[in-house]
Amino acid sequence: ACRKVKAAGLPGLIKYLILEEEDLKVILAKDYEKLGSAGDIINVKDGFAKNYLIPNNMVLLLTKGNLNQMEIVKKSLIKKDAGNIAEAKKLLLLIDDAVITIKVSSSPEGRLFGSITNKDIAEKIFEEKKIELDRKKIELEEHIKEVGTYKVTVKLYKDVKASIQLEIVSDDVVKEEVKAEEITEEKADEKVVETADEKIVENVIAAAEQSDIKASDEKV
Repeated sequence: ACRKVKAAGLPGLIKYLILEEEDLKVILAKDYEKLGSAGDIINVKDGFAKNYLIPNNMVLLLTKGNLNQMEIVKKSLIKKDAGNIAEAKKLLLLIDDAVITIKVSSSPEGRLFGSITNKDIAEKIFEEKKIELDRKKIELEEHIKEVGTYKVTVKLYKDVKASIQLEIVSDDVVKEEVKAEEITEEKADEKVVETADEKIVENVIAAAEQSDIKASDEKV
């Protein structure tokens, strides 16, 4: 915290000068996106370190013992980090450029009755790809409130990011498409039946013609 000292002045009149807070060198105990990686030596304000970072085990004071300890920890973390990157790249192959479709209820103008959140997207990815993702890794600037096509970034680990195409489709549109497919299938079935009937007629006519030819040959 800032220090207060009495300033020289008129008797009975007290002034306070707020002195600039000194920086303190500390060692990061873990990776923190806004501060750095574990083992990094950083400068922070004395009050920030003593009142927040140190009580929350986020940093260690810069001492020879702590430096040696963090060197051992850092080697372990580097190995773990390499494993996390490898796992993230495996996930990248499975979901990058994937198309995820979510059916919704909407107005005729395409406005959703509700909204789509990163939690909804994570659940849909698990449903379709059997991959469980932390919803916080799915980057959405705001909730989706209209049907349409959206590009969504999934931060798998550090710089390993996947891009998925999100199709928000009105349930009414989906029903119409299903109905159209059913009609197409019915017409195809009817065509098959008509073709089969035509073939039967052709076979009957051919058999009758063969019978007539045979009868004519016998008379001769």
